[in-house]
Amino acid sequence: MSSIGTFGSFTTARLGIYSAHKGLSVTGNNISNINTVGYTRQSLDQVSLHVGGADRYHSSYDVKIGNGALAVGVSQLRDPYLDIRYRSESASVGAMNAKLEGLNNLAAIFDEVGDGDDENGVIGAQFSDLLRALQNLTDQTNQGQYDTQVRTSAETLVTLFNSAASQLEEIRKNTVTGMEKKVTEVNEILNNIRDLNTSIRKSEIHGDPALELRDERNRLIDDLSEFVKIDVIYSEEDIGCGMTVEKLSIRLGNANPDASVDTDTALLVDGMFSTQLSIRTTPKLNEGADKDVNPYLKPDGTPTADEAEADQVYSENYDINLSKLYDYRGREWEDVSKPKTTAFKTEADYNAAQAANPAGTVDDGKGTKTTTAYYTTTTKDAAGKDVTNYICAVTTAKYTQEVALDDNDLYGSLQATRETLSEAGEFTTKDHIANIDEGAATKRGIPYYQHSLDLLARQFATIMNEANNGYMVNEKNEYIDKDGNVLTEGGNPIVKGTDLTDAQKAVVEADGYRPEGFGNLFSNHGDGDDAEGITAANLSIAAKWASGDVNIVSTYIRPTNFDESASTQNSNVVHMRALLEESFDYFPSSVVDDASGVPMFRGNFASMFNSIGGVLANDQRSTNIKLNSYYNRAIELDTGRDSVSGVDLNDEAMNLMQYQKSYSAACRLMTTLDEALDKLINGTGTTGR
Repeated sequence: MSSIGTFGSFTTARLGIYSAHKGLSVTGNNISNINTVGYTRQSLDQVSLHVGGADRYHSSYDVKIGNGALAVGVSQLRDPYLDIRYRSESASVGAMNAKLEGLNNLAAIFDEVGDGDDENGVIGAQFSDLLRALQNLTDQTNQGQYDTQVRTSAETLVTLFNSAASQLEEIRKNTVTGMEKKVTEVNEILNNIRDLNTSIRKSEIHGDPALELRDERNRLIDDLSEFVKIDVIYSEEDIGCGMTVEKLSIRLGNANPDASVDTDTALLVDGMFSTQLSIRTTPKLNEGADKDVNPYLKPDGTPTADEAEADQVYSENYDINLSKLYDYRGREWEDVSKPKTTAFKTEADYNAAQAANPAGTVDDGKGTKTTTAYYTTTTKDAAGKDVTNYICAVTTAKYTQEVALDDNDLYGSLQATRETLSEAGEFTTKDHIANIDEGAATKRGIPYYQHSLDLLARQFATIMNEANNGYMVNEKNEYIDKDGNVLTEGGNPIVKGTDLTDAQKAVVEADGYRPEGFGNLFSNHGDGDDAEGITAANLSIAAKWASGDVNIVSTYIRPTNFDESASTQNSNVVHMRALLEESFDYFPSSVVDDASGVPMFRGNFASMFNSIGGVLANDQRSTNIKLNSYYNRAIELDTGRDSVSGVDLNDEAMNLMQYQKSYSAACRLMTTLDEALDKLINGTGTTGR
């Protein structure tokens, strides 16, 4: 039967003391790091020690007892499932937060409610001011000072358009800077995770679990998940001699809804290797170059200078590229297989194989290089004669490649910032929707609001210019020449207000009579009168209107048998006033070729501007609702993670009591064993003395 041993039992007590002491150390470390950001609660790993196996012929009455407790390591308390869910939710929080930040910046321009008169926005109020100036001109026909008042009001409106366009451009530049900063931050995080993987790998090889390094790595992964949606993969890497170490890889989180796209799962980190992000660039076109002309070709079709030597600008879509995978020393990731050898029976077969598949390296352009080598060896046969062996060895080496990410491969803060810079909503071209992003027409970034403002400015200038560039008619609304004769085509008078044929238009343009002072009121530059390509940024008062050579035409009606119109006629001024309040259709294709030909809004000029702000407000509201929803779920998941991984003083206090009592009990066990052995050794056989 088992009995109290001499030294084995002392070892049991000693291991108990050691385990309890280590437990107290782990608990103390947890308490010390209760406020450390990213710290994961640690626990002592203990196993029961049992030495030796069962004897085949052992006594059935001998009881086998363990030999104490072993502290085999320290582990972290984490729930991988909660980590996955939190990081997925973190990407949504980052996406909505970045989108809302961009919309809030835009709101500073378009949210003008109450900033102008009568609770209108500033630009809306200025349209009203222009209407009042035209009213004054109506009441005081041919009064030069009132024409000046109209021009002054129009100049203020032009300035407001220019200012809004300038502010939009400033927001765009700031957003580009913000995106550059985010790309830099992501690259730093990827490099730091790669370096931590390397350090953890080295520590594991030497038997150290490197728990604090893992905490820092987990914190960086959480930060990365806000910028891009990711999948974190843990695997075991064989390092030889029967040893394996943990390997952490990070891929993009399969965000692209197009199942045929696989770039959305590209590797970001693979153990000791990581990629780097960059914003895609294109060669800068020369000033005034036609964008439809290929910038890489000369007019004769020959290539221009190397793209790398040309000035580079960011692509219009601000797409992201991934570099190859490199370690901290700059060595490229590679996976070289063992050579696959083939032995040929005859020299003829050997030569035929070389002819069909010559020696050398073949690169498939997709990251795989195959090297084929032929060689001979000499061996001895059974009779001792030399035998020539004909061998072919094929080695396959795999390398990573640069990845040009698709439009929807990313999801998170970085993608939301990219879409703020690139998405044009209803102004997206049909080609872009068909070939790049089928959902682009519903995504509105800075380009949408720039194009909307340009559309309003162009429509306003075009309509007002047309109103001041008409031809004279008689009381019957028939076009006349300078002598008052009615213009005809095919023997029929040409009547204003009807849909004119091309032939009728040609007659009017050739022989029609224009009143004194006609001309463009608005142009694309203050030094000229050209109205082609007007935008909110270049909208200007036409040079001739500013100098007084052009003024607002009061009427286009000249009574028959009169050399000029009556000085009291003001029908065109009344018409202009009506235009400011009239509803028009606004077509995206008016400012962006190949954009939608469906009206995006119908209303007067002031209503169109208010509509832009309304669209922005709706986007803000929906984004804010989504952000709050995602944020609350992320907080709930993070709280769940803390309940597992966080340090709780109540739990640690219980552990302190538990390990302290275990320590005391183990010490008491050693004392008891000492007393028992003392009695056994010194007290046995003394009875009766």
